[in-house]
Amino acid sequence: MASSFDPDGKIVKRGIPNIKEKIGRRRFMKGAGTATVAASMGLAGCSNPADQGEDGSGGGPIPDEPLRIACIGFTSGSASVFGVPMMQSARMTVDRINESGGILGEREIEMEEFDENVDEVVQQYRRLATREDFDVIFGYISSANVLSVAPIAEELEQPTVVWDTGTTDLFDDAVTDPQYVFRTCASSSTDAVGAARLLQNALPEVGTVAGVNQDYAFGRNNWDLFERAVESLGIDVELVDARFTPFPNDDYSSTISALNSTNPDFIYSSHWGGDAVNFITQANNQGLFDDTIPCFTAGSHVMGNIPDEIPEGIIFGARGPHYPFGTQQWNTLHEEFVQNYQDEYDEPPYAHGAFHAWQAIWAYVYSVERAYNLSGEYPSKDQWVESMEGIGFNSPSGFVNMPQGSHNVTEPSFYGFSDPQEDRVALRDTVWITPEQVNPPASMTTGEWIDQL
Repeated sequence: MASSFDPDGKIVKRGIPNIKEKIGRRRFMKGAGTATVAASMGLAGCSNPADQGEDGSGGGPIPDEPLRIACIGFTSGSASVFGVPMMQSARMTVDRINESGGILGEREIEMEEFDENVDEVVQQYRRLATREDFDVIFGYISSANVLSVAPIAEELEQPTVVWDTGTTDLFDDAVTDPQYVFRTCASSSTDAVGAARLLQNALPEVGTVAGVNQDYAFGRNNWDLFERAVESLGIDVELVDARFTPFPNDDYSSTISALNSTNPDFIYSSHWGGDAVNFITQANNQGLFDDTIPCFTAGSHVMGNIPDEIPEGIIFGARGPHYPFGTQQWNTLHEEFVQNYQDEYDEPPYAHGAFHAWQAIWAYVYSVERAYNLSGEYPSKDQWVESMEGIGFNSPSGFVNMPQGSHNVTEPSFYGFSDPQEDRVALRDTVWITPEQVNPPASMTTGEWIDQL
């Protein structure tokens, strides 16, 4: 079975995404305040754009009181192997912004952390939005949780930034006309359609395919999108098995035995968190990876969790181009982010959620500063909404873009093969696919778009 990609070069491209800045200086200056842009770029000094007045921007009063944000993620339980790095990144990012003076160089951010591993998710959200009156709520790793709270956010008109959840049902079904809910990472479409395009354009030897995904909203959504993409693209493979495992789960012996019996050429899995750690460890020990190509679309964080258990030749994705080492060291923001995280927590940010946390917080800050520079006034809630729509900015993972008419960021699909080395697990033979090839346009649902590919 293939141990490398054979990309066609048109849809699936070798190397790393083209992440060169796509915005001109004028849009860049209007798209983000000078003070925090300088801070994010690691530049010395910090000045208040209110004092500059370039292009007639800025000048209005900036609130004296801190911006209060609530950050929600898994900080306990098996999913904490993913959630803790994400929360650590959020904390580090907020600290860096505050060290540079805060939003617009003046307004401090006050961050409080909340565990997503609770029974009453909706009640927790309502409490934070109403009784505790947070200005913005950042959160959610679980797709099931975000589908429950997103309609509440719209009902309460509560600014909410979804920072990691992947299900496409968020904007295709749960909230079809969003106003106050934004997602600042790619949806599962990037992962599932990207994997299908890999089969079609980079893995010509694959003839049989199986799926193993967690039995909840994220896993079900992933398999549905992948299966539909394979069918719609007319990919010449046979889908021989589809299994859904409990979430969370410790014992995968029966699932692995069944997959070993089926012996597929390629396995599609969206497992993440402690489940990905358990499944990969047990599957490797039971020989499941000997004659198949496993593809984990959201599991690259396990390379930091269990490096000694990762064999050579597993395909890993990271819900976008989020990886700390190798050819992914593509810009100064990436270098600075990885080094700062390493220095702060004595480990590299393997979890893609750490990159997602950076994107979420900076998307909010940039949008506030963009509105301020355009209007000369600190934005109201509705002015912030208007500013978030269509925002684009450079990040440690390249250019992040919120297309006009959408409340969802698009990112390129990115995959590579695991390559254990002496001190780390790297990715080799990396390939990428443009956002337009793996995400629907703003005018269509994900399902509508996939069905007409």
